[in-house]
Parts: sequence; C-alpha cells; structure tokens
Amino acid sequence: MAQYSPRQCLATPGATDFGFPFAPYDIQEQLMQELFSVLERRQVGIFESPTGTGKSLTLTCGALTWLRQHEQLVRSELLQRINEVEKELDRLQAASAQAEDWICAQTASREQQMDLQQLNHLRSLLEKREEQLARIRERTKERKKHQKFRTRPKPDEEQQQQEDIEHHSDVDADSDSEHELADGPEEQSEDRYRSVQIFFCSRTHSQLAQIVAELRKTPHAAWVRCVSLGSRQQLCINPQVRKLRNVGLMNERCLDMARSKAPAPANPSKKSRLAGGAASSLSRCPFKAPALVEILRDVALCEPLDIEELAVEGSACGGCSYYASRSAQNDAQLVLLPYQLLLQQSARQQLGIDLRGSIVIVDEAHNLLDSIAQLHGSELTRSQLELARDQVAGYKEQYAPRLSTRNLLRINQLLFVLRRLLKLLEPKAAAPSPPVRMLRTYELSSEGDFDNIDLHALLEFCGRTRFAQKVQGHAARVQREPRPSENQPPASSRQTLLQRLATQHRTLGKQTQGKRKLAETHAEAEVDAKETQLERLALAPSPIRPLLAFIETLTSNAADGRVLLNVQAGIVKYLLLDPAEHFADILSEARAIVIAGGTMQPTQELKEQLFSRCPERLVERFYSHVVPPDAVLPFVVAKGPTGASLCFSYAQRGAPAMLKELSMVLQNLCNVVPGGVVCFLPSYEYLETVHSHLEQSGGLKSIARRKRIFRESSGAADQLLQQYAEAPGLLLAVVGGKLSEGLNFADDLGRAVLVVGLPYPNRNTPELQQRMRHLDGRLGPGAGNEYYENLCMKAVNQCIGRSVRHIRDYACVFLIDERYASARIRDKLPEWISRHIAEPNGIGFGAVQARTARFFKSR
Repeated sequence: MAQYSPRQCLATPGATDFGFPFAPYDIQEQLMQELFSVLERRQVGIFESPTGTGKSLTLTCGALTWLRQHEQLVRSELLQRINEVEKELDRLQAASAQAEDWICAQTASREQQMDLQQLNHLRSLLEKREEQLARIRERTKERKKHQKFRTRPKPDEEQQQQEDIEHHSDVDADSDSEHELADGPEEQSEDRYRSVQIFFCSRTHSQLAQIVAELRKTPHAAWVRCVSLGSRQQLCINPQVRKLRNVGLMNERCLDMARSKAPAPANPSKKSRLAGGAASSLSRCPFKAPALVEILRDVALCEPLDIEELAVEGSACGGCSYYASRSAQNDAQLVLLPYQLLLQQSARQQLGIDLRGSIVIVDEAHNLLDSIAQLHGSELTRSQLELARDQVAGYKEQYAPRLSTRNLLRINQLLFVLRRLLKLLEPKAAAPSPPVRMLRTYELSSEGDFDNIDLHALLEFCGRTRFAQKVQGHAARVQREPRPSENQPPASSRQTLLQRLATQHRTLGKQTQGKRKLAETHAEAEVDAKETQLERLALAPSPIRPLLAFIETLTSNAADGRVLLNVQAGIVKYLLLDPAEHFADILSEARAIVIAGGTMQPTQELKEQLFSRCPERLVERFYSHVVPPDAVLPFVVAKGPTGASLCFSYAQRGAPAMLKELSMVLQNLCNVVPGGVVCFLPSYEYLETVHSHLEQSGGLKSIARRKRIFRESSGAADQLLQQYAEAPGLLLAVVGGKLSEGLNFADDLGRAVLVVGLPYPNRNTPELQQRMRHLDGRLGPGAGNEYYENLCMKAVNQCIGRSVRHIRDYACVFLIDERYASARIRDKLPEWISRHIAEPNGIGFGAVQARTARFFKSR
C-alpha cells in the first residue's frame, strides 16, 4: 500500500465552507474549525460538546471537509512535485555535461531520478484507483437504470452464481483463518494507493445509523464513500446461520459453509432438511458468490447505508452483506463501526482494518476507559470449567487414535490447565485461604502448576485447528445421538421409518387427499420436534471460547492486569488495569485521534491513562450549550422542605427522615413543574425503598393527582418508555440504568431532572479496590480516590445530559444532596451546568420551589 503525504498545510476554512446543512451555531463553527486543525496537525483532540448541540453532525462535516481538501491537495501537489522534479532533473543533466565533478553531478541526478520514479509510481497508483472507483460508480449507475434487485435470481443467473460459489469454495477450502476468507472479489495484496480513511466509531449501531441519517442532509453525501461495518449478527442473511444467534456459533457456521463444497438446495423443505441431517447445515452459502458480493459492495460504496439498510440490500440482491461490507471498507473514505471492532486488535486484524495514517474518531467516549477494560477482560465460572473439561475429555477419547502426537500433546495440555484451574477453585478445608484473592497472571500460572506450558503455542493450535468449534460439534452430536433403549428404536431408525411412510403416502395414488395431508402433518410435526432439539443444542454457548479468551489474557503483560480468584463464588476473572497498552497501537498508527462526547469531564484520568506518552499532541476543548443561558436553571438542593440537611449517602439515605424529606421534595416539585419529571436514584434497591415509602406515606396518591408515576425495572425498558412518552409524569429511574444513557428526554418528556445523592459505587468490591491501588501506584497517591469520585460524577453528568436536547428546549436540574455544594464536586459538573448555579452553596427549599415556579411561568 502506498500513500502520499503533502508538504503544504491546509488553511482552516470559514464557517460556510464545511458543508453544514444549516447555519451553524457559534460552538458548532468553533468545533469544526478546531477539529480541522487537529486533523491537519496530526494531534489528539478531546472535545466536549453538550448533548443536543449537533455534535455528531458537526464532527462529520468537519472531518469530511478536511478529507476532501486533503485529497485535492494530494492530487495537485503530486502533479506539481512531478513537474518540479522533471525540471530540476533536466537542469542537472544539462549542468552535468559541463561539470568538472562528474560524480557529484551524476549522484544528484540519480537522486532526482529516484524521486521522480517514486512520484510517478504514486501517480499511476492514484490514477488506477480513481479509474477503478469510476468503473464501480458506472456499474452501479447502469444496474440502477436497467435492473431492480430481485429476491431470487433468474434461472440462468442462478446457474452462473452456483459456478461462482463453486470456484470461491475451491479457493477457500484450505484456508484456516477468517481473514483469509475475507479478501473478497479483489486481490488485496497488490500494490495499490491507499487514501486517508476516517474511522468513526460509537457505542451502538443505532448511534451510527443516526450519523448516516445526518450525513444524508449534507452535500458530502454526494461524494463520500461511506461503509458501515458490523458482525454477522447484524449483517448475515443466511437463515441457517441467523437462527444460531450466538455470534461465535454464527462465525463458525459461516466459515464451515464457505469451505463446504456441497451444493445448497434451492428450496429446502423440512423433510429434505430431516433427510440431510447434519450434512445439510454444511451446504455452501448461496449468498457468498463473488459476483453477488461485488454487486453489493459497489452499492455500499456509491450510497451511504446504515447497518440495517445494508442487510436489506443484501436480502434484496441475494449477496452477503457481511462480506460485501468487509470488501468495501478498503475503498471507503468514511468507515462507521462500533467500539469492539475498533478497540480490539484481533477484530481489526480479522476485518483487515489498517489504521496507519488514518483518522480515528471515537464518539460518545465518556466511557472509553471502561469500554477498553471490559473488552479485554475475561471471566470463567466453575460450571463452565467443568463442562469444558468434560467436553475436551470426551473429544480426546473419541478421536485419540486419529490425532497426531503433537495435537494430542496440545489437547492434554489444555486438559491439564482446565483441571488445575478447577483445583484452584476448590475450597481448602485444611488450610483455608481467603475467599477472594488477587493474583498476577504469572502467580496464577505458578500456583496452578502450568507455568511450564507454552500458552501462546496452545492458543495457536486451538485457533489453527478451530478446536472450539470441533469440540462443540462433537458435544452436540453426543447429546443428540443417545444410546437406544430396549423399548425405543434409534433416532436414525425412526427417521428412516418416517421418511418411508411419508414417501409411501405421496406415491399411493388411491389414497384420499385428507389421508395424505394427515400423514404429512405427522411428518412435519416430527421434523419440527427434531429441528427444535437440534437448534437447542446448537444454541448452547460453548465453554471452550471463554476458556480460550481467558487463557489469552494470561499471555498479556503481567503489570497490566490482575486475576481475581473467588473460591466462594466459583469464579476466576481477569481484570485489565492499564488500558494504555491496548490503545498504544491506535495512538502510534493513526494520523490523528478525536475523542468526543457530551459529558467528557473530568478528563484528567483519560489523559493520564491513555495519552501520557504524547502530551505535546493533546488538545482539549470544552464548549457551552447552544441554548440561551436562561433556558437551564440548575439548583443544588442542600436542605429539604423542613429545613433539614439532605445527605443521601449509603449510610443515611434509608433513614425514615431522609425518605420523608425526599417524598416532600418530589411532591412539591411535581406541583410546580409542568410536563415530565425524571428522578434518578442511586440503585434499583433504593428505588424500591423510595417507592414503598411513597406508597405507605400517601405520597404516591398526592403525586398521582397531578402526574402519572412510572418506575424503571432491571428488565427491558421499551414498553415503559412508550407509556411515558404518551403521558409524561414522574419517572423514577436509576443512575447507570437503561434510562440514564443514550436516551432523549426532550421538551415535555424532561422539564426537570433530579439526581438524588452522589451515586458512588461500592468501594469494598475487590475489583474496585485493586483498580484504585493500581492507580495509586502508577499515578501517585490520591489517584485511586480521584478515579472513584470520577466514576460517580460521570454517571451524574450522563443523567443531567438527558434533558435540554435542542436550542428551543428548557429544563430545571436539581442536584439533591448537600455534598453538591462542594467546590471539588461542582468543578466536575458540565460547564454549562456549573456556571449557571446561581448560589452554589445551596438555598432554602422554599426559594428553590418559588424560583422553579417563576422559571416555568415565564415560559
């Protein structure tokens, strides 16, 4: 891959040059210009733009404007450099004929010739790339003009597709890795020009879909090649793979079908699936034909599609959306992908993502550190280890005579590791050890007595042979083929009998139509029962995959994490303590990195843990809200209606006096706040306590006279949100729950947001204690306490950000606890909230209620 880096610098555009679909607000203009500067100067930018200020659209327009101008500069400067070098070479060659020092003159000419050769090579690669993209656009245009996608191809097209599938299956038959299967229609190893790409990642596909929707509003949609990446769970259109649901099983089934040479049935019926048995699941995938994948890839490159639209296009044209997106990402300018596909090196390698010289934008990055730690952590239970031991032992017993000595050794090593991990989780009666211990990775290996085993080689063996899939398949076959009892014929005999009877009923022409239908109904019922059993076995999660993930964590740097050994709960868990190492390759490879969110503060721990190696590249910008100053009225409510101090610490919040004060606060505020009131409480347990008190004290009846009451539960929240949207009232929610992040309580859905107490996490958990000790040791005393407090304040800030979602919105924010009056706590609130708190030390509740009433009356 070749890339040209311009010598000239781009000038920062004016507000009207970013292709923003509306007249930008001041903070949107500032953000786009600062972002442009960060990308041009190869910096790392941390941007906070409050939720509701059009942050994602602003980031997209700023980044794409820079990319457009950068590509134009590359073309113009490359031609200019070639012209300059040619002139210089002509001058040197003319001068060398008269030069006394012929050797020096020839050396200078030789250097210019090499430069010219390299520049011409880059130009030819760039022109070749532009010609390929032009052909893609022309092909897509012609297809749209003459053909609409069909759900099924014509017979002659189907025959051609089958030939394509056969050819592709032969090519991939010997491939062992998923990456080898993913190169797609075009050869990726050839020398080709690689433009700068923008990798835009967010937490969920729904957030990425919003970016596609916003992009379509801009003029950039007409030229940018935008591709959405996802897993097979989102993109696979093969029913045999989709029914598995578990992404690990889907990956394995997809690869099996790619390697299979068995032709796929055109219209498989239930009877044919029963007759085919397990073999039918290994028929080649009809959607992975290169011709169909190429068609869908071209469509994805010519029109911005979100993940759902890409899957729909795949279903319509019969091409695999998953492989089409992977094939298209090398030619894309803007790649949209969720956190896990960008932040994990293994995922990037499988997808063929190359971050060298690229732009990385991480949106909704307030939880970036936690996301990295979660993605690189691993946990195993005693039951998983026992099941894995039994399955591996059964596989070994079945296939030992057919295994090579080397492979048998690796399986024995894996069994040994399993047994030693189980031994570590056994309670020791003679010399009882602490129920929870923290060990370094090498301490666990040493104590488990498997420190002499090469875990890297063991993992390589499991990956190369796809050992997890083989063990899972063997276990499923053992379960669905039980030994026949005396009174029950084998399952295969029952199947044969059923098929014979069904065939006889079909061929006997003298039978009535009713009898034939009755026989087929019985056959269908038998098939349904069989398929349900097979599907249930296939959907069972494999214990081998989490085992291998855990073993992989043991190969990481011992200083980066710890292993929690909980004998009492039967859990062994790896905790990543230092996310810097897993982000270091992104930091070193990317041209520029943008970390953005609506509530990024406090950012100190983010800078210290991820960017301490490059402070000179770091740029921080915090922007105010787009709403006018009088649209937000925040309060620190330090005293209740009776004048008592409010402190909802864990020790005090359950006291009858505190519950009574909170009940009165809710009743009084519901009397003066129109529309919806969202009250965030520290935990689900405390929410139930508050609700019970309101019910017993009559507070619920009092509030219900003015507002309907809703409460969040730990399950799904869709129905609750629908009911609340129909009749906004008082919504009791939980900090850190489903309603505290990513939701939009705009206008009457959230005229007031209440945050009760400071939701500190449980400080006594072993994980949190270890993380705090690690930070104290790495960053100095007090760093652990700072991290602990930041966990709380980030959760608070997320709750606050649920309201005031656009420029005409308005709301009150009530921080109900005297501890919010502390300057240290207020400094960690969003700037657009902290600077509007008129009296930071708190005022009497009567004044709070009166000012609230005047605020809404003026509206």
